[in-house]
Amino acid sequence: MPHAPWTRSHPLPSKQIVDRTKSANVVSSAASVHAARVAPAIEAVLSPYLDKGKKMPDVEAFTLLVGKWLAHTSATMAAADEAHIHELSDDDPIRQGRDNAQTALNDELVELREWMTGLFGARAVRSLGFAAETPRDPAALSQFAGEVVKSLRQKAFPPPKRDGVSWTPSKEASKIDKLRETLDAALADVVREAREAQGTLADKNTAIATYDTAFSRASKVLEGLFTLAGETALADRVRPSTRRPGQTEEQAPQAEPAAAEAPSAP
Repeated sequence: MPHAPWTRSHPLPSKQIVDRTKSANVVSSAASVHAARVAPAIEAVLSPYLDKGKKMPDVEAFTLLVGKWLAHTSATMAAADEAHIHELSDDDPIRQGRDNAQTALNDELVELREWMTGLFGARAVRSLGFAAETPRDPAALSQFAGEVVKSLRQKAFPPPKRDGVSWTPSKEASKIDKLRETLDAALADVVREAREAQGTLADKNTAIATYDTAFSRASKVLEGLFTLAGETALADRVRPSTRRPGQTEEQAPQAEPAAAEAPSAP
C-alpha cells in the first residue's frame, strides 16, 4: 500500500523516529509472527525441569505481550513526534502575521519621519521621538513606536515650514497606536506558539526515552527467548544495537571505518 503524501494531517516524521520505528517493527513483528513456533521449542527445553504439579508458563502469550508492549511504545513515540511537527507547522502563519504587522508599523514610522522632516526640519524631528534609527527587531520597534506616540501626544510642535499644511498629531498617534497593538498581539502569539512547541518537544523527548528503554528490554528478552529456542537467526535479527539506542544491531548504520594513517616520511 503506498504511503500517503505529505500534508498537514500526515507530516513527515523525524529521521530519528523513522529509524527507531523500523527497528520496532522488526522486533514486534518477530514476536507476533514467530511466538507460536518458538514456544514449543522453549517448552521442550524447560519442561523436564518443572517441579511436580507445576504448570509450564504460556511462553507464546508471554512472547506476544512483549511484542505488543514494544509496538505500543513505538506508536506513542510516533504520535508525539507527529504532534510536535504539527505544532511547528502551525507556527508559520503566526510568524507571518508578526512579520506583516512589523512591516506595516515600520513603514508607517519611516513615512512619518520623512514627512515630518520635510514639514519641520531634521533637528525638530529628532526632538519629537525620532532621535534614533527605526529598529529592525519587532519588540524594539514596538517600544520605539510607543515613544513616538508619546511625543506626538505630549510635545509642542514648531510651526510647519510650509504654509497651508494642516496636520493633527493625535490622529497620527492613534494610527500608530493601532498598528503597534496589532504587532504586540502578534508578538504574544509567537511567544505562545514557542511555548507550546517547547511543550510538544518535551513530550516527544519523553516518549523517545520511554521507547528506548522499552526497546532495550523487549529486544533483549526476545533475543534470549529465540536463542533458548535454538532460533539463532531470529535472535540475531532482534539483537539491540550497542551503538544506536532504539535500533537493532542489524538495522543500525555501521560506523565509518577509520581512515588509514599515511606512513610517515623517512
